Amino acid sequence: MSAVTSGGSGASPPGLGAAPRRRAPWLRAPAADAAGRRAIRRWPWQLVAGVAVLVVLAGLAIAAPLFGSPTHQDLIHGLGPTGLPVGPGPGYPLGADLLGRNELVRLVYGIRVSLIVAIVSNATSIVIGAAVGLFAGYFRGPVEQILMRFTDIGLALPYTLAGLVIAAVMSAGMTRVIVIITVLFWSYPARLVYGEVLRLRTRGFVEAGEAMGARGMAIVRRHLAPHVTSMMIAYSPLNAAAAVAFEATLSYLSAGINPPTASLGNMISDGQAAISYRPLLVVAPGLAIMVLTLAFLLVGEGIKAYNPDLRRLSWLGG
Repeated sequence: MSAVTSGGSGASPPGLGAAPRRRAPWLRAPAADAAGRRAIRRWPWQLVAGVAVLVVLAGLAIAAPLFGSPTHQDLIHGLGPTGLPVGPGPGYPLGADLLGRNELVRLVYGIRVSLIVAIVSNATSIVIGAAVGLFAGYFRGPVEQILMRFTDIGLALPYTLAGLVIAAVMSAGMTRVIVIITVLFWSYPARLVYGEVLRLRTRGFVEAGEAMGARGMAIVRRHLAPHVTSMMIAYSPLNAAAAVAFEATLSYLSAGINPPTASLGNMISDGQAAISYRPLLVVAPGLAIMVLTLAFLLVGEGIKAYNPDLRRLSWLGG
């Protein structure tokens, strides 16, 4: 027995009472580092590509003041002898618009506006929608009926027409666009969260929490909200992509960001008059909208690649 219990050279014989030997933490570090490197190599290409594009565009947006003023008119160098905007050349990589303003500078500021609107309106609409879905799914009864009927109304609204109506009663500016997108975009995440909560509320961990005395907001906050967070994280890039496209649509229809503030949508609207001889005035902001939207969609696909349960939200399939 002394050989078994002593700390000498004798090893403990295998048996029911033998405790497994553990390696020291510093001995496990190389394996952990190797696992971390393998995890990095397994990052989905969609996530890497989408994040890379967004980082570049966000860097341009932050550095926008370094490019110059988007409202500066240079009637001497920005317009030709006939009064038409100059094409791409020294000092004007993308040419000038019809008022002699640098198209590249305005494009960078337009990307900045789109990113701000997408991030803020995406956050507000998802927070509101998730809260509505959580409360309606768990509390049921009159709360469920009232909240979900408002959600159904929101889902049934024609977005463009409703956006124009709301824009008509608000003053122009970025705040108006954010409010419009928030009002129109909260209903879909609310419906998603509501369906998920209906599935979760009969699960064992919710019933166990209720059996231990937890009620109401405690159940929602501690047990249900963490389980729908991953769904909302995966959905948020899709929502942001839709926000970018919808902001451009409103601005194109003069119901969003109005000139002289640069926006991708109003840049397309201003440039369509010169599309026959300066197509870049329309193509450049159009490509910027496409790249922004695609980048957000790729980030969403990359996030969902980590969780097979979320692949039903995928637009690429597989």
